[in-house]
Amino acid sequence: MRSSLLSFLALAAALPAQNAALSFSNAVDGYVEVPYSPAVVPQSGITVEAWVTYDESTLGSGWRYPTVVRQNRNAGQESFFLRINADNINRTVVRWLVHANSTLTVDWTFTPGQLLNWTHLAGTWDGQTARLFVNGTEMASRVGSGALADLGDVLRIGKGSDVATPIEVWNGEIDEVRLWPYARTAAEIQATMNQELLSVPGGVSTWNFNGHLLDTSAGRNATMSGAVQFTGVSPTLTSHVFPGIAAGASTPGCFGAIQAAPTALPQVGNAGFAVVAHRGAVGAPTICAISAGPSVAPLPIAGIAIWLDIGSLVGGYSVPVDALGTARMGLSVPAAMPVGLPVATQFVSADPCGPLGLTASNVVAFQLVM
Repeated sequence: MRSSLLSFLALAAALPAQNAALSFSNAVDGYVEVPYSPAVVPQSGITVEAWVTYDESTLGSGWRYPTVVRQNRNAGQESFFLRINADNINRTVVRWLVHANSTLTVDWTFTPGQLLNWTHLAGTWDGQTARLFVNGTEMASRVGSGALADLGDVLRIGKGSDVATPIEVWNGEIDEVRLWPYARTAAEIQATMNQELLSVPGGVSTWNFNGHLLDTSAGRNATMSGAVQFTGVSPTLTSHVFPGIAAGASTPGCFGAIQAAPTALPQVGNAGFAVVAHRGAVGAPTICAISAGPSVAPLPIAGIAIWLDIGSLVGGYSVPVDALGTARMGLSVPAAMPVGLPVATQFVSADPCGPLGLTASNVVAFQLVM
């Protein structure tokens, strides 16, 4: 079992990108749609990101809101969106909206023609601050509180609502849309923005758009409607399979199974690497335990299941928990660390809903890669 796991982890290698993206025109209706599930409205925080191009010079007249990503197509019911707020005067404003205890909007104004070149956009929400990033740099933020409002309905890529179709259709290309069920930092966004990611565990969705509409991580596959085309024009990225797996099972707490996940690739020299556990109890004292690998079978301790290899245990470290119950362990990887080094992490926290007042996440096991 252990050798087969390490063999699987050793498959982490850079693959050639297939250089494809989706192309939209604001003059005609067209979009990509992902069926509703609670997973696309995560209550543990969110990061939405995409590579885009945009041409305001060919935008139609009148009210226009070209949209990259939107959850819930119904007016005023959206959980979040990332779009251009052109209004009826062709404004060049990117807007990240989060609907939590209140509706928060974060804007960034760009110069005409600036988005003709491939640009990376990302929006995050951690229960306290909504942030908008451009090419990995935070451009604006706004404070608030609460988890995302979940009012159901589909997730759309390339279009917002159906009001006065096609005024909310994107006008350019979209590539590498990703949804992470927790807020990522600027360093984490920068670490992966130039990478195409596949098979990321922990509830992450990755829509690569390389001639298909598959979610290559979580299997939340999309469908296409209207005038959308695959195009060979795309950003230059390197493709990576996450060099590891999620193993074992969580001991559920107040909010169900606690999911452990990576925030980037565990590459040597990557200062922006961390592991998180989301869906935990807000403010609960939490530790992250680290060993050289997972165990074949769980070790029951105090009502929870420990899935780490106790014989190679490095230690347990107290970690912060954010306003939505996401625990984070920063694991900056020095350039001198050996490639192939195996690591496994598991989170344990106090939780009144867990057996004997404790809960534990599953395990993320991986190897360090170049």
